[in-house]
Amino acid sequence: MTREPQPPRLWPWAILWAILFAVAHGQSPEFYSNQHQYLLHGLAKAGLGHLADDWLAKTQDPTPMFTALVDGLYTVAGTFGLQAVFFVLLGAYFESMRRLVETLPGMTQRGTTWFLLAFVAIHAAVLRVASVWLTGVDYPWYLQAGLAAQYLLGPGLQPSAFGIFLIFSLTAFARGRPVLAAGLAAVAAVMHSTYLLPAGLLTVGYLVELLRTRHRIHALMAGALALAVVLPALAYDVWTFVPDDSGQLQEAQRILAEVRIPHHTVVGNWLDSVAVIQIVIMVAGLCALRRTRLFWPLTIPAVVSAVLSVVQVLTKNDSLALLFPWRFSVVLMPVAVAVLLAKLASRLSDGRVGDRIALALAMLLAIGGIWVTATGRGYRVNEAEAPLLQHVRDTMQPGDVYLVPTKFATLKPEKPTSQSKTFVPPVRTGQTGIPVDLQRFRLATGAPIYIDFKAVPYAPAEVIEWHTRVANCERWYKQRDWDVSKVIDEVRAAGITHVITTADKDVTSRELELVYPDESYRVYRVRKGH
Repeated sequence: MTREPQPPRLWPWAILWAILFAVAHGQSPEFYSNQHQYLLHGLAKAGLGHLADDWLAKTQDPTPMFTALVDGLYTVAGTFGLQAVFFVLLGAYFESMRRLVETLPGMTQRGTTWFLLAFVAIHAAVLRVASVWLTGVDYPWYLQAGLAAQYLLGPGLQPSAFGIFLIFSLTAFARGRPVLAAGLAAVAAVMHSTYLLPAGLLTVGYLVELLRTRHRIHALMAGALALAVVLPALAYDVWTFVPDDSGQLQEAQRILAEVRIPHHTVVGNWLDSVAVIQIVIMVAGLCALRRTRLFWPLTIPAVVSAVLSVVQVLTKNDSLALLFPWRFSVVLMPVAVAVLLAKLASRLSDGRVGDRIALALAMLLAIGGIWVTATGRGYRVNEAEAPLLQHVRDTMQPGDVYLVPTKFATLKPEKPTSQSKTFVPPVRTGQTGIPVDLQRFRLATGAPIYIDFKAVPYAPAEVIEWHTRVANCERWYKQRDWDVSKVIDEVRAAGITHVITTADKDVTSRELELVYPDESYRVYRVRKGH
């Protein structure tokens, strides 16, 4: 494939816009949401607290390359290292999108400044907060995220963020570098196996376009590189997570698909009117690309994903659901939005005055991002936990294992489950209005816990064990008198040394010693057995 002439890169200008985008987007402070699961293995290896003794930290690691990265970053630079890498990824994502739309017919060499402003705006934290404040829903999020509450960027560094390499891949292909494009797509799959299907379909799309345009050598080289990069990760996944016991595998897949992540796997839980609008936007984006070299590389994965999604709905197959055939939408949606915005922006004039106005507005969005972070308006957490977490950090000892209130989540079918909760205050439940959350307990304290609902393993036997532990926890907390119900004997047998309860749902036992109370929580030490 012949490379097209490359326009001047204008690095200072490009870097400035990338920084404004990353600041305006914002990121969560330290540990948030899915980070509690995916950072655990790496932080345990890095020696954070006593996490190496946590049950989940001892399970099979689904993202070993990401774990190695977290281990190294945290060892060298602590949580700052994690946030710095995500900041760089945000800027690189923006610059990659700029370079991608720059290849579209009708765009100037610099790329339309109004497009850059619009793209910053749909990712800006301050506008997402404003949307929640005005409507109760984070509508801008739907313009950057895919279907089924899945996304590329998210609130902070986690394996899904490396789906950004699929955007890098598309940009490389659009700019005449197909072999590099295939390699970059494979990197996304190596960092997170949930991108195996999207990366594979995207690579097939590249090969079709290369063969269609008679670039057979490039097709051979691209396919070979992608296979060489991804094959070790694929072998690891098959060896580690596919057991000989088919019954065990089916049960584990059922638990994951129907109990833990039905908001990602059950189409009926996310296919609402907003999802339909997203699909329309994605189709419109493909139509806008029909005369570019990206049309077939994007259309083939989109069509195959749609077909597989229909097959999954008809068969209700859990294995297919856990492949997330709709996952390619996390790539197609932001690309489609970027292309449509670029087409619209290309009709506007690019003068010095317009440039300055757009840049000034982008700076205001960046200031808004700083304000959202500094005031805690975004990435909301349960502040009532803070004193409890500090107590555990100050008092935990080797061998301690904490039991935290945990139960199976229930979806409310009357409400869309694909909404972003990033900028929504925590839902308050119970008589005292205490949100029962404690997702961040492990990472915020460095203390091992028995189990929680948010973080889950992926090896079949361990998924089943996770389900058993959550069921135990739910059953135990339903009892108030742990002596009469004999719960205290089960808790001690499970190796639990400390029990946490909420103030409005306390438990009693002669074998529990109160060591910490506050307005929201209680901490009990389990007396040693006689």
